Amino acid sequence: MPDLPKFYGKSGSRTRPSRRRPDPIVLTPHEATRQRSLSKAFLVIGAIVALLSLSAAGITQFARHDSPATTTTRPTVVAVSGAVLVDVVRVIDGDTLDVRAAQTELRVRLYGGDTPERGDRCYNEATERMRVLAGSQVQLVSDARQRDRYDRELRYAFTAGGESIDATLIREGLAVAWREDGAQRAALIALEDRARAAKSGCLWSGA
Repeated sequence: MPDLPKFYGKSGSRTRPSRRRPDPIVLTPHEATRQRSLSKAFLVIGAIVALLSLSAAGITQFARHDSPATTTTRPTVVAVSGAVLVDVVRVIDGDTLDVRAAQTELRVRLYGGDTPERGDRCYNEATERMRVLAGSQVQLVSDARQRDRYDRELRYAFTAGGESIDATLIREGLAVAWREDGAQRAALIALEDRARAAKSGCLWSGA
Protein backbone atom coordinates (compact mmCIF):
# COMPACT_ATOMS: atom_id res chain seq x y z
CA MET A 1 0.00 0.00 0.00
CA PRO A 2 1.43 3.37 -0.88
CA ASP A 3 2.45 5.69 1.89
CA LEU A 4 -0.34 7.97 2.95
CA PRO A 5 0.27 11.60 3.75
CA LYS A 6 1.19 11.91 7.38
CA PHE A 7 -1.52 13.94 9.04
CA TYR A 8 -0.87 12.82 12.60
CA GLY A 9 -1.55 14.53 15.86
CA LYS A 10 0.26 14.04 19.11
CA SER A 11 -1.79 10.98 19.92
CA GLY A 12 -0.45 9.19 16.91
CA SER A 13 -3.94 8.65 15.43
CA ARG A 14 -4.50 9.81 11.85
CA THR A 15 -6.44 13.06 11.83
CA ARG A 16 -6.66 16.19 9.69
CA PRO A 17 -3.94 18.66 10.55
CA SER A 18 -5.03 21.28 12.94
CA ARG A 19 -5.68 24.55 11.20
CA ARG A 20 -5.79 27.91 12.85
CA ARG A 21 -8.93 29.81 11.97
CA PRO A 22 -8.21 33.30 10.77
CA ASP A 23 -9.26 36.15 12.93
CA PRO A 24 -12.59 37.64 11.84
CA ILE A 25 -12.30 40.81 9.79
CA VAL A 26 -13.87 43.75 11.50
CA LEU A 27 -15.05 46.50 9.17
CA THR A 28 -15.62 50.06 10.14
CA PRO A 29 -19.12 51.42 9.45
CA HIS A 30 -17.75 53.39 6.49
CA GLU A 31 -16.08 50.28 5.02
CA ALA A 32 -19.22 48.19 5.55
CA THR A 33 -21.35 50.77 3.73
CA ARG A 34 -18.84 50.92 0.89
CA GLN A 35 -18.80 47.13 0.59
CA ARG A 36 -22.60 46.98 0.40
CA SER A 37 -22.57 49.69 -2.29
CA LEU A 38 -20.00 47.77 -4.32
CA SER A 39 -22.07 44.57 -4.04
CA LYS A 40 -25.16 46.38 -5.30
CA ALA A 41 -23.16 47.90 -8.13
CA PHE A 42 -21.87 44.48 -9.20
CA LEU A 43 -25.42 43.11 -9.13
CA VAL A 44 -26.67 45.97 -11.31
CA ILE A 45 -23.78 45.54 -13.76
CA GLY A 46 -24.46 41.80 -13.95
CA ALA A 47 -28.13 42.42 -14.69
CA ILE A 48 -27.26 44.92 -17.44
CA VAL A 49 -24.82 42.49 -19.03
CA ALA A 50 -27.46 39.74 -18.97
CA LEU A 51 -30.04 42.02 -20.58
CA LEU A 52 -27.58 43.09 -23.28
CA SER A 53 -26.77 39.45 -24.01
CA LEU A 54 -30.46 38.59 -24.35
CA SER A 55 -31.06 41.62 -26.57
CA ALA A 56 -28.16 40.69 -28.82
CA ALA A 57 -29.45 37.14 -29.10
CA GLY A 58 -32.92 38.45 -29.93
CA ILE A 59 -31.57 40.79 -32.59
CA THR A 60 -29.53 37.98 -34.13
CA GLN A 61 -32.54 35.68 -34.13
CA PHE A 62 -34.74 38.41 -35.67
CA ALA A 63 -32.16 39.08 -38.36
CA ARG A 64 -31.93 35.39 -39.11
CA HIS A 65 -35.71 35.15 -39.57
CA ASP A 66 -35.95 38.46 -41.39
CA SER A 67 -33.09 38.00 -43.85
CA PRO A 68 -34.96 35.78 -46.35
CA ALA A 69 -37.58 38.50 -46.86
CA THR A 70 -35.06 41.26 -47.42
CA THR A 71 -32.52 39.37 -49.50
CA THR A 72 -33.11 39.38 -53.24
CA THR A 73 -32.83 35.85 -54.58
CA ARG A 74 -33.62 34.21 -57.86
CA PRO A 75 -36.90 32.28 -57.85
CA THR A 76 -36.81 28.53 -58.27
CA VAL A 77 -37.18 27.76 -61.98
CA VAL A 78 -39.52 25.02 -63.16
CA ALA A 79 -38.62 24.66 -66.82
CA VAL A 80 -41.41 24.93 -69.39
CA SER A 81 -40.92 22.90 -72.56
CA GLY A 82 -39.49 25.05 -75.35
CA ALA A 83 -39.24 28.14 -73.15
CA VAL A 84 -36.39 30.64 -72.88
CA LEU A 85 -35.65 32.07 -69.43
CA VAL A 86 -35.05 35.85 -69.47
CA ASP A 87 -34.60 38.63 -66.91
CA VAL A 88 -37.41 41.13 -66.42
CA VAL A 89 -36.24 44.74 -66.83
CA ARG A 90 -39.57 46.53 -66.32
CA VAL A 91 -43.32 45.97 -66.56
CA ILE A 92 -45.03 48.36 -68.99
CA ASP A 93 -48.63 47.32 -68.41
CA GLY A 94 -50.74 44.21 -67.92
CA ASP A 95 -49.69 42.52 -71.16
CA THR A 96 -46.34 44.13 -72.04
CA LEU A 97 -42.91 44.02 -70.42
CA ASP A 98 -39.28 44.67 -71.23
CA VAL A 99 -36.87 41.75 -70.83
CA ARG A 100 -33.16 41.16 -71.27
CA ALA A 101 -31.86 38.12 -73.13
CA ALA A 102 -28.25 37.57 -74.20
CA GLN A 103 -27.39 41.16 -73.20
CA THR A 104 -30.16 42.46 -75.49
CA GLU A 105 -33.24 44.29 -74.23
CA LEU A 106 -36.53 43.39 -75.92
CA ARG A 107 -40.14 44.48 -75.55
CA VAL A 108 -42.48 41.51 -75.27
CA ARG A 109 -46.25 41.43 -75.75
CA LEU A 110 -48.33 38.55 -74.42
CA TYR A 111 -49.43 36.30 -77.24
CA GLY A 112 -52.58 34.96 -75.63
CA GLY A 113 -53.99 37.74 -73.48
CA ASP A 114 -55.08 41.36 -73.88
CA THR A 115 -55.38 43.61 -70.83
CA PRO A 116 -56.95 47.09 -70.49
CA GLU A 117 -55.06 50.09 -71.88
CA ARG A 118 -53.88 53.01 -69.77
CA GLY A 119 -56.85 55.08 -68.61
CA ASP A 120 -59.28 52.17 -68.99
CA ARG A 121 -61.01 50.43 -66.12
CA CYS A 122 -58.94 47.63 -64.53
CA TYR A 123 -55.69 48.93 -66.08
CA ASN A 124 -54.00 49.40 -62.71
CA GLU A 125 -55.14 46.02 -61.40
CA ALA A 126 -53.89 44.17 -64.47
CA THR A 127 -50.56 46.00 -64.46
CA GLU A 128 -49.91 45.29 -60.80
CA ARG A 129 -50.83 41.63 -61.24
CA MET A 130 -48.40 41.35 -64.14
CA ARG A 131 -45.70 42.90 -61.97
CA VAL A 132 -46.27 40.30 -59.25
CA LEU A 133 -46.43 37.36 -61.66
CA ALA A 134 -43.39 38.39 -63.68
CA GLY A 135 -41.11 39.02 -60.73
CA SER A 136 -37.45 39.09 -61.74
CA GLN A 137 -37.56 36.37 -64.42
CA VAL A 138 -40.04 34.91 -66.89
CA GLN A 139 -40.02 32.07 -69.36
CA LEU A 140 -41.09 32.87 -72.94
CA VAL A 141 -42.49 30.53 -75.58
CA SER A 142 -42.89 31.58 -79.22
CA ASP A 143 -45.75 30.61 -81.54
CA ALA A 144 -46.86 31.15 -85.14
CA ARG A 145 -46.32 34.93 -85.20
CA GLN A 146 -43.08 36.36 -83.83
CA ARG A 147 -43.93 40.11 -83.77
CA ASP A 148 -46.95 42.39 -83.77
CA ARG A 149 -47.45 45.52 -85.87
CA TYR A 150 -45.61 47.59 -83.25
CA ASP A 151 -42.55 45.35 -83.65
CA ARG A 152 -42.98 43.88 -80.17
CA GLU A 153 -41.98 40.26 -79.63
CA LEU A 154 -45.06 38.06 -79.28
CA ARG A 155 -44.66 35.31 -76.69
CA TYR A 156 -46.64 33.18 -74.28
CA ALA A 157 -45.23 34.08 -70.88
CA PHE A 158 -44.71 31.86 -67.85
CA THR A 159 -43.48 32.62 -64.36
CA ALA A 160 -40.12 31.22 -63.27
CA GLY A 161 -42.15 28.57 -61.44
CA GLY A 162 -43.89 27.48 -64.66
CA GLU A 163 -47.30 29.18 -64.23
CA SER A 164 -48.89 30.59 -67.40
CA ILE A 165 -49.16 34.37 -67.05
CA ASP A 166 -51.56 34.61 -70.01
CA ALA A 167 -53.88 32.03 -68.44
CA THR A 168 -53.68 33.52 -64.95
CA LEU A 169 -54.65 37.02 -66.08
CA ILE A 170 -57.58 35.67 -68.11
CA ARG A 171 -58.77 33.31 -65.38
CA GLU A 172 -58.66 36.12 -62.79
CA GLY A 173 -60.77 38.44 -64.95
CA LEU A 174 -57.96 40.86 -65.79
CA ALA A 175 -57.52 40.06 -69.49
CA VAL A 176 -59.44 38.77 -72.50
CA ALA A 177 -58.20 35.92 -74.68
CA TRP A 178 -56.68 36.43 -78.12
CA ARG A 179 -59.10 34.61 -80.44
CA GLU A 180 -57.34 34.66 -83.83
CA ASP A 181 -54.56 32.08 -83.57
CA GLY A 182 -52.00 30.43 -81.30
CA ALA A 183 -51.47 26.97 -79.87
CA GLN A 184 -53.20 27.93 -76.60
CA ARG A 185 -56.09 29.81 -78.22
CA ALA A 186 -58.86 27.30 -77.40
CA ALA A 187 -57.80 26.80 -73.78
CA LEU A 188 -57.53 30.53 -73.14
CA ILE A 189 -60.91 31.26 -74.73
CA ALA A 190 -62.45 28.62 -72.45
CA LEU A 191 -60.90 30.31 -69.43
CA GLU A 192 -62.32 33.69 -70.47
CA ASP A 193 -65.78 32.23 -71.00
CA ARG A 194 -65.74 30.71 -67.51
CA ALA A 195 -64.53 33.95 -65.94
CA ARG A 196 -67.27 35.91 -67.71
CA ALA A 197 -69.96 33.45 -66.64
CA ALA A 198 -68.77 33.51 -63.03
CA LYS A 199 -68.37 37.33 -63.11
CA SER A 200 -64.82 36.84 -61.84
CA GLY A 201 -62.25 39.59 -61.40
CA CYS A 202 -62.19 43.27 -62.20
CA LEU A 203 -63.38 42.99 -65.82
CA TRP A 204 -66.48 40.88 -65.19
CA SER A 205 -67.49 41.67 -61.61
CA GLY A 206 -69.16 44.94 -62.56
CA ALA A 207 -67.38 46.70 -59.68
